[in-house]
This record gives sequence, C-alpha cells and structure tokens, in this order.
Amino acid sequence: MKVRVLTDSGSGLSKEEAAQYNLDYLPLQVIVDNKTYLDGIDLTIDQLYDLIDKGYMPQTSMPPLGIIEELFDQYKKDGVTDVVAVTLSSGLSGTNQAIQASAKWHEIKLHTLDIYTTLAVERYLAISAAKLNEKGYVPEEIIHRLSDVLDHTQGFLIPEDLDHLARGGRLTPMAAKLAGMLKIKPILEVSKNSEGKVGTCEKVRTMAKAISKAAKLTAKGAKESGDCVYFVVDSAAEENAKMCVDELRSLIGNDLKIQREPICAVIASHTGLGSVAFQYCKKVKGVD
Repeated sequence: MKVRVLTDSGSGLSKEEAAQYNLDYLPLQVIVDNKTYLDGIDLTIDQLYDLIDKGYMPQTSMPPLGIIEELFDQYKKDGVTDVVAVTLSSGLSGTNQAIQASAKWHEIKLHTLDIYTTLAVERYLAISAAKLNEKGYVPEEIIHRLSDVLDHTQGFLIPEDLDHLARGGRLTPMAAKLAGMLKIKPILEVSKNSEGKVGTCEKVRTMAKAISKAAKLTAKGAKESGDCVYFVVDSAAEENAKMCVDELRSLIGNDLKIQREPICAVIASHTGLGSVAFQYCKKVKGVD
C-alpha cells in the first residue's frame, strides 16, 4: 500500500504550504475580468482582496480537469495505491466528485468523505489526515477519525457587503437593498446542519449584535461537542475579527486558544470584503 493525502485550495493553503505538510494540492479556479487564476498558485489572498476592493466581481470554478488527471497520472506512475482526499463541501463545489471519477478511471482506491464545510476546518482536517498518514494509520482509520468529528463542527459567517453577495447571485438585489435599509446582518451557516450548503441561521441588526449572537452559537455548539479547536476567519476585517475573538473568549474563557486565518481567495470571491466567521471543530483523535 502506498498512500497520499490530497486537499484543495478551499483549505486556505497555498500549494507551497500544502507541500510543507506533505499534502498534495488541487487549486480551484478564480476568474476575474475574463482572466483565470489558479487559487494558491498564481493568485494570493491579498491579490484577490485587492481585486475585489477595486470593484471586480470574481467567479469561481472547480480545479481544471486536466490538473486532476495529471495528478492521478503521476500517482499511477509512482505506484500510489490509495488516496485520502479532504476537499471542500460537495454542497459548494463539484471538486470531490471530479476526484472520485479520476480515481476510478485510474483504478486507484479513493478514501474520502463530505466534510460539509471549508476554510479553517477543512485546513485542520486535511493537515490532521496528513499527520495520521505519517503515523502509519491506514486510510480507512483516517477517514473514520475525520468522520467522527463531523457532527461536532459548525461555521457561522457574517458578511459585511450584501451588495457583493447580490452581484454574485447569492442574494437578490431587492433583498440586499432591504437588508441594508433595515441594517440587517444575516448569520450564515455552512455545516452538516445545512447539508454543506450556505444556509441562513439567524437575522439580526448591526454587525456587533451578529458577532455576539454567532459567538453564543459557537460556544453552545462547542460545549456540547467536547474538546474542540476554534477559529476566527475574516476577509480584511481586522477590527471585527478581534471583536469575534473577544466575544468568544468572554463566553468560554480568556485563555481560550483561537486560531486566526484569512478567508481564502476562492471563498472570499463570494463573501466579499469585511466578512467574519466563527468555526469550531472537535479535535481529531490522535492529532496534537
């Protein structure tokens, strides 16, 4: 048995960063002004933020099929027998399905699961899978340990720019205008509860109230889940991200370790700038 672990750019990792964890990498595509970029290879998070700030409306697509085929061709040449794949939610992208098809064509055994989320939790699960693989755990056990946490992870996103969501088709222009007039901030959830799609969890007024409510939802869910890791992610929203950290610590404890990450390019393309999110995840067994 020769095993490799694979993830995609929804994890927020660049190709170079993924290699440092012994992870293979597939870049999703970001299309801006008819130019296509490979996320995490020739497009950085800061570059994407700058493009959005200049008024561009990015679109996204799954990794090029040619790159997926090239990777699995190389696996075949290298004698890889099994691949563990940790990709963003199937409710957000067809990446996982494309990987499954390529693995079947190349007669390589694929071990995967729908994690129902993306961003920092995807990153954590992918790195955890790589660590378990390095420790010699068989692919079936790796997937079992990742699966064990999926009922104990949630993500709550608070977008700042509702007009951006409307331009990207995630919200109707009328709904965005009405929400802006009423100063409504939707709290969006992407987790198993929402079947890995973007669902509206709560609607409150003002960003401060939305952050407070999302922090309470995070604290409640994590308390029921046991020993967890915590994340606050944002797209150029430093002050509000700090507010998120403070709110969560006030509920759980001032010594709470919270990892900070930027919202990766392929996701920020849809959320726009100024967004913040809470994520938590039950710790994967056997991972420090």
